[in-house]
This record gives sequence, C-alpha cells and structure tokens, in this order.
Amino acid sequence: MAEKIRQSNLELLRIVAMLFIMIGHSYVRLVHNGNEGISGASLFWRTLMTTIVTTGVGGFIAISGWFGIRFKLQSLAKYLFLVFFTLFLLYGLAVALKVTNFSLLGMLVSCGFTDSYWFVLGYLGLFLISPILNMFIEHASKKDFRIVLISYFVFQSYVSWISGWYNYYDGYSVIMFAGIYLSAAYVRKYPIQWIEQKASLLWLITILVMSVIATLSLWKFGHAARQIRDDNPLMIFAGIFMLLSFRRLTFHSKIVNWMAASSFAVYLIHYSPFVYPYFMKGMRYLYDHFDGMIYGAILLLVLLVVFVVCTLFDQLRIICWKMVQPLFNREKV
Repeated sequence: MAEKIRQSNLELLRIVAMLFIMIGHSYVRLVHNGNEGISGASLFWRTLMTTIVTTGVGGFIAISGWFGIRFKLQSLAKYLFLVFFTLFLLYGLAVALKVTNFSLLGMLVSCGFTDSYWFVLGYLGLFLISPILNMFIEHASKKDFRIVLISYFVFQSYVSWISGWYNYYDGYSVIMFAGIYLSAAYVRKYPIQWIEQKASLLWLITILVMSVIATLSLWKFGHAARQIRDDNPLMIFAGIFMLLSFRRLTFHSKIVNWMAASSFAVYLIHYSPFVYPYFMKGMRYLYDHFDGMIYGAILLLVLLVVFVVCTLFDQLRIICWKMVQPLFNREKV
C-alpha cells in the first residue's frame, strides 16, 4: 500500500504538470503579446505565473527519471500507438467534419513529425537513449555521477542558456530531457535529506528568484534575461524540487491514477492543430470576460473539465491498445 501511495503522489504531479502545460498554452499565450502600459504588480504577476507553469515540462520529465524508463519493444510500441492512434483519429474526425481537408501535411502532423509536437519526438529520443542513461545510473559511482551532472549543467548552461550559441530550441530538446532524467535519478538514488524536507520551500524560493530577475529585466530592458526557459538550471532545479515536494504527500486515489494514465493524450488532443484553435477561442473568451481571482478559478475549472473530456476520449485508445498488446507479450521481460 505504501508503494501505491508514493506512486499516486507522482501521478498527481503528472496531472499538475500537464495542467501547467495547458495553462502555458492558454493564459501565457494570451498575455505574451506585450507588457507595455501595465503596472509593476501586474507585470510581476504575469511573470510569476509564466515561471510557475514553465516548470511543468521539467516536472513531467522528472517523473520518468524517478521511475526510470524501461526500454522494451512493448513500451516503445505502446508509446507510438498512443501518438499515432490519437493523432490519426483526431485527423480523421477533422476531415470527416470538414474542419480540414485530407493532405500530406495532415498525415505528417498525425505522425507527430512537426515542430509543434516537439515534445513527441523529444520524449521518443529520451526513450531511445534511456538504456545508456540507465546503465550509467546503475553502475556509476556517486562521485562520477555527481561529476557528470555538474559537467552537464556547466556545459549546457554556457553553450545554450548563457551564450545562446546552440539554442537547443530554448531547452526543449533531448539534451535537456536527459539532464532532467539524470537529475531525478540522482536524487532518488542518493537522497539529500535536507533538500527533501525543504523541497516545497526551495521550489518557492527558486520560482521567486527567477520571477524577480525576469520582472526587473523586463521593466528595465524589455526582455526576461533568459530566466523563463527550460534550459535555465534554476528551472530544472524547480522541476526536481516539485517532484520531491509531491513525494512527501500521503494519499492514494484511483481517480488520480485514472486521469494520469491519459495525461500525455491530453497534451496530444488539446494541442492538435485541429482542436487547438477551438480550445484557444474558449480561452480567449474567458480572458476577455473575467478578471483576477475569478478568472483564475474559472480557468482552472475549465482546464480540469478539458482534461477529463480528453481522458474520456482516450479510453477508446486504451481499449484498442489492450486488444493489440497481446501481439507483444512474447517479449522476454
């Protein structure tokens, strides 16, 4: 039962991280057009919210690093089935409803082979290199593990985050995913007690530091000083702190586990080019008609409803996968 509780904690994090990503795809997109003419308090609030939701990607990947990806044919097939089934089904419905026309571009989108679905290919890349990462995690000494992590942060921080020589897509890359994966595995294998005990406070401090620096830079120079980026080391640390914070929760919920099982499908569905314009139309309506705390509460409620609707939609994929899964049961595990 204890292990089920620990797993439910991180399944809840999976849901929260995806909600953060959805907020980034809605609220942050709507306020990103400009900061001219707004008060300092409003600018800080926008920056704070953007910083918080940006930790969603790191938190989502950190879960994989904590549990570890097991490279098996069945796991790879399950992931590809999730992507192809969901996207092709959405595309087929869009064509049938005359939302779009049949085209080669539509087929490519349905394979996830476009930059809008960078996360699909990024996670696939992480999956493919996971055996190498797992071998290092299992056999490296604590000292070597620490040296590799420090070297990683120094290297990627300079060539991507600081200098911008190699952008790595603002951090949205397999390189970033690998760093988060290794970081989460390190804190699992070599727990640091005081960090685990103060994880929530450390998360809050890290978020505030990035937000304050970004706000002051926006006010003075018109840019966020490269703070609100996934290749910012503080952003990676925030994702790890968030992971450790959720680990300290004590509860077990079948509903949470049910919703978390479809969290990646929620991303695929709401961000589909055949769904997203209608999603944003609703988000624009909320943004234009509500303010302050009322807007925040309604936005969260609507996104939870969208999450549940996408989860229900995903049940068809789950049923179909159970029919296909026996084809891969011969694999030795």
